[in-house]
Amino acid sequence: MDCHKSEADSPFPVTQQRAEDGMTLVEIAIGAALLGLVAATAIATLMVLNKNAVSTRVMGNAREIVQRNIEAAVGAPFTAISEPPILAVATDAVWDDDGGGDNKETIYANRDGSGAVLGDLTRTVATEANPANADVRRITFRLDYALYNRPMSYQMTTLRAMDK
Repeated sequence: MDCHKSEADSPFPVTQQRAEDGMTLVEIAIGAALLGLVAATAIATLMVLNKNAVSTRVMGNAREIVQRNIEAAVGAPFTAISEPPILAVATDAVWDDDGGGDNKETIYANRDGSGAVLGDLTRTVATEANPANADVRRITFRLDYALYNRPMSYQMTTLRAMDK
């Protein structure tokens, strides 16, 4: 009887280590580089999205400031006896909306107070010619500010007639 068994007869075949088994250092380096590229792209995309969100937030706040002043001009009592300062005829006059005396409007500030975006609010009021010769005023508020070193502006105009 032969004591030697062949590999084919064994219930546990002996396997040889081949080059395809496991990963080489080059494959690991390529995988790490691809992972780094994906991470860098994701971070860059998030930074662009954050910049767009800040721009939208600042523009919304600028619109709110201008609209608040337009509504104040429309709602102020305006008679032949009483002309409120907001309706006084002026051209590109600085308007101090917040009453701080610095003639700067805070459009946006971070929660910790840093990174404030300040703007200059101007008011233009002109009389509007009309066939009835009524006292009609064209009121324009414009808020100029800079964001990411780019000049920005938000403006609204309305008409206001004297109260009866």
